[in-house]
Amino acid sequence: MIKKRIEKIFQLSILIFFRQTWKLICNIYNLLNQPLLTIKNLAREKDKSQIFLLSGTIFMPIFGYISARIIWDIHRYGFMINSVGMVFAVVIGMETLVFLYLGYWTYRAFKKK
Repeated sequence: MIKKRIEKIFQLSILIFFRQTWKLICNIYNLLNQPLLTIKNLAREKDKSQIFLLSGTIFMPIFGYISARIIWDIHRYGFMINSVGMVFAVVIGMETLVFLYLGYWTYRAFKKK
């Protein structure tokens, strides 16, 4: 009885995972091709899970770099060093460009005419 419920929950979890992943990939693709329509569509549908996943995708480069930097510094030097390298500047530059791009299209999507 419990084993069947666990199997059912596992199967549903896999289906939800694939559905959300597919929608995320489609939304990222559409943000590159039709950003205005995609943002309006997400706002109209109020799909909080997709908005959360897109936000997470946007923040992943900076979180990934910071995590890797902490692990590397502790492994290599035994403590966190204060200086940041060129990679950090590139990651911050990429994040700034992504935020400006999405900020511009979000402003256009919600701008009153």
